[in-house]
Amino acid sequence: MFMDFNDPDSFFDEFKLDETSEDRDVVEKSLEVVQFDPKLSIDSYPLSIQNEIQKRLAYIRFVNARINGGWTQRNLTPILREASQSLPLPAPKWRALVNWKKAYYESGESIHALIPRHKGKGNREKKNDSEKYVLKAINEKYLIKERVRISETYAYYRSLVMVANKSIVSGGIQVLSKRTFYNRVQALPPYEVDLARYGKRYADKKYRSTGQQIPATMPMEYVEIDHTPVPVILIDDELKVPLGRPYLTILYDRYSKCIVGFSINFKEPSYDSVRKAILNAVLEKDWVKEKYPAITNPWLCHGKIQNLVVDNGAEFWSESLEDALRPLVSNIIYAQAGKPWRKSGVEKIFDQLNKGLVDKIPGKTFARIEQLKDYNPKLDAVVSVSTFLELMHKWIIDIYHQSPDARERAIPALMWKESLFRPVAYKGHEKEQLKVELGPVHHRTIGLGGIRLYNMRYESKELIEYRKKNALDNSGKLYVKTKTDPMDLSYIYVYLENESRYIKVPVVDNTNYTHGLTLFQHKIVEKVRRLNTRFSADELSLAESRLYIEERIQSEINRSSNKKRPNVKVGSTSKLAKYHEVGSDGPTTIVASQSNSEPSKNTDHSLIEEVDWDDESEDIEGY
Repeated sequence: MFMDFNDPDSFFDEFKLDETSEDRDVVEKSLEVVQFDPKLSIDSYPLSIQNEIQKRLAYIRFVNARINGGWTQRNLTPILREASQSLPLPAPKWRALVNWKKAYYESGESIHALIPRHKGKGNREKKNDSEKYVLKAINEKYLIKERVRISETYAYYRSLVMVANKSIVSGGIQVLSKRTFYNRVQALPPYEVDLARYGKRYADKKYRSTGQQIPATMPMEYVEIDHTPVPVILIDDELKVPLGRPYLTILYDRYSKCIVGFSINFKEPSYDSVRKAILNAVLEKDWVKEKYPAITNPWLCHGKIQNLVVDNGAEFWSESLEDALRPLVSNIIYAQAGKPWRKSGVEKIFDQLNKGLVDKIPGKTFARIEQLKDYNPKLDAVVSVSTFLELMHKWIIDIYHQSPDARERAIPALMWKESLFRPVAYKGHEKEQLKVELGPVHHRTIGLGGIRLYNMRYESKELIEYRKKNALDNSGKLYVKTKTDPMDLSYIYVYLENESRYIKVPVVDNTNYTHGLTLFQHKIVEKVRRLNTRFSADELSLAESRLYIEERIQSEINRSSNKKRPNVKVGSTSKLAKYHEVGSDGPTTIVASQSNSEPSKNTDHSLIEEVDWDDESEDIEGY
């Protein structure tokens, strides 16, 4: 439960200290000390870094769409002035923008190239400066969900400095006064503080703006997408056991206010959730009335999306998504943090859905445990998955789409019907092709045995022929782009670039393991296998064996170094070793003895084979 900041009795202001306390200048306000790693996903960086990346990408795309000629100061200045009216401020200098654009396109349009590189701008850290301890205390104690008090944070900072001074011979680190430390905390961006201490929902609500989103002039011009857990527990259709709360992904059309598509499943929001919801939005929905006869109105919404408005979720930063959406989405717009009105329509839909449908269903869950009282959602849940899906379609098509908005200015279904928008329908082969295009993207090599993906092998005669006919790159490999249907791993689609087409390549599976296997199921199976293998291994025995080998090798080195080795040719001794059958089935020395001077009658020479290892080798490529 959040504090009421308007109630003086519910909040203690720790910053109201004695004004006579010592005060000092606050020199450094930034908290972010970031180690940049190109292997990390963008959502792994602090929110301020993500916002800066979005800002840089937005300016590059804005200018690129309007510039006529080179990226010079004369051409860029008026466009930057125009961009500053709608894009985040401050606007960059023209030369900085040129550097961003150069880094972005030279990296193959990788958003990692737009990460700010402040680490190399000089080292301002003094030898006996307490700055790093200030940052450590604030980050580890104050900016956390536990909401540690500022007084405790300051005590932690003092402890850090005092311990550090023990190892300093002269000129110890000077501890900041309480007032100066409190000033440092007060100077932090308030939105970032509330975000870290209270969460995104609270921070967005507290700092919501009265800004206005870009108005749409036609359907599918601006479509907002978002996820939410549905606050109701559903029942399995066959087993009649509770399955928990499902996740809902919805696409909302800003012009007509229609819900143009959605997806429901029990997995956390992911690329697959986005994929299914967009397919549902783009394709025609003439199947709905046949599957759910109780629905009386058609669901007309479908067609290509011009601008898809998304938030900062990791699933929206996927390269697979950007690559897959090119035939279906002209542009992806990333909503800026702290500006919830950019994507307010879909947020309102969740609230209307809960009030109009979910609140009526037995098994509804509550946000706080004290609201439950004697109510148990798991015991009271009665609605099955199939029934909820039918109710969801009924509510969207026959209730929400047919009802006036809150100000009674328009009806969503009529807004869509009366518009001049005529979407292109995807049917037959084009419809199947879209499912291929929206599959997760991977780049793999075609090696001996086909393509290795998901710890499985995919091969076909057509793929082998393509490998025969096409030249390898400088590294001696032939790379291709693959796409997977996450609902069926029995095959993948491989894009043959030189022929500009996809081919369907089946998995090599003699056990029928992949029949009906989804990508999510396979990942779970692989994880269980790794855990079983890990738990089955005797780590102590392995460690002892490795140490024994190391010690044995070292003892041989020591023994050899103490003796003078005779000067003989290796070729001659090798022939003697062959003659005396030195090895695992014979003696370990070429020195003749009474027992091995004559051929042994017990030696079974039929068991000894000469193996040409060159014939057994094969070109094994990595995953």
